[in-house]
Amino acid sequence: MFKFLLIAALVPAILAQTPVRQCANGAGMPQTVDINGCTTSPCPIPNGAPIIAFAQGITSPVATNGLESYIVIRLAGLQIPFPMPDGLEDACAVGTAPGTCPVSAGQVFDYTLNHHGEPLGLTGVTVTAEVGLLADDGTVVGCLQFDVQIVA
Repeated sequence: MFKFLLIAALVPAILAQTPVRQCANGAGMPQTVDINGCTTSPCPIPNGAPIIAFAQGITSPVATNGLESYIVIRLAGLQIPFPMPDGLEDACAVGTAPGTCPVSAGQVFDYTLNHHGEPLGLTGVTVTAEVGLLADDGTVVGCLQFDVQIVA
């Protein structure tokens, strides 16, 4: 009976994950990721809509006092400017749980990105989004990629 309850509790959590892949830089990935509740690839996101991502289980490879978040958008291999809005680049202040920073090497933490949305001027195309965290020394602490279909 206990096994059935455990499986019943885990299935929704597994199904709620967004399909992501490791970045080309080889940086570590979170254990679980949910981006706008998306469970398919490409993830349909309306142009300019908010992006809410929750990553659990990020393991820092280095000790750092701060974490800087970034987003890179690529279309057919070309990078499209997508600046992080003011106030969201300091992941310690707005994305991690209070008391997470400074981060020690090997520390596991969670990160939430609550991006208000930025129109790209593109609709009906699929792009690759890269979301990551940088340590003070420029080391990539965590990174993931996922495909986004920009819809009207």
